[in-house]
Amino acid sequence: MERQTYKTLSRDSGYSIDTLQRTFYTLLEQAPQIKIIKRGQVNLRIDATYFKKFCLLAYQDDLDGYTQLIRFSDGEHYVEIKEDLDNLIRLGLQLESITTDGHKSILKAIKKIYI
Repeated sequence: MERQTYKTLSRDSGYSIDTLQRTFYTLLEQAPQIKIIKRGQVNLRIDATYFKKFCLLAYQDDLDGYTQLIRFSDGEHYVEIKEDLDNLIRLGLQLESITTDGHKSILKAIKKIYI
C-alpha cells in the first residue's frame, strides 16, 4: 500500500504489526505465478487507468488482449515503465510494436529501451 511501513499500516488499520506481517507472508506464499506468454512477435499495448487512490498500468498483447503485466502505481512514471519493459524483454517477450496514448513518460521509456 504505497510503500507504507508496518507501523503506519498498524495505526491506520487497527491490526498489530505481527498480525499484518503474518497476513502479508501468508498472502505472498499463495501469490499466483505470473505467466508471460512468449510469442514470436508481440504487438504490445500499454495503457493506464486512473482510479481514486491508484493508477493501474496494463501491458497487453494487442492480438488477443492477453495481459502480460500489470502495475499498480500512483501515476505513469518513466522509471517504472522502463523497468516493466526491461523485465518483459528479459523474460523473453519479443516486441514487434508498442501502441500507447502518447504519454511522455511512456514514450521516453520506449525510446530508452530501443535506442
